[in-house]
Amino acid sequence: MLDERTTWEEHPNIGGPASTLLGIHDQFRVASQRMILLVEREELGWLRRAFSPLSQTLHHHHHAEEAMLFPFVKRRTGAAPTELVDDHSALTRAIAAVEEALVGGDRALAKAAVVAFDEVLVTHLDREERLVIPVLLHVTADEGWSLLYQT
Repeated sequence: MLDERTTWEEHPNIGGPASTLLGIHDQFRVASQRMILLVEREELGWLRRAFSPLSQTLHHHHHAEEAMLFPFVKRRTGAAPTELVDDHSALTRAIAAVEEALVGGDRALAKAAVVAFDEVLVTHLDREERLVIPVLLHVTADEGWSLLYQT
């Protein structure tokens, strides 16, 4: 994945939706790793409050992708990225599992849920980037933004 990322970042059309998507995904990865580190140290009620903005942002992000990005990919490639929508469903379940575990008070269960969430999240982000970033790089930054907002 690192070699692909380097290639993408050197592409002349990186400065638009592609770099924005990569940056957002990087923030999700950082936040998820932070949760893994903190589940060992922090009170679970505090973690629940810390996880809430991440889960809400992920839900919003998925909605935006399904409303704008995935239709763009379908228009450009002729194929709907159905496996990414399926991933979103899996992520929704993983988020719910973390939220439930953080309420339950069992630190081992909370840690297992956070680690499982991270695995589902990173697998999805990697898959999505491999599919979507090359499509975004086929248009200039301005074209990409313009085309994404077409309904």
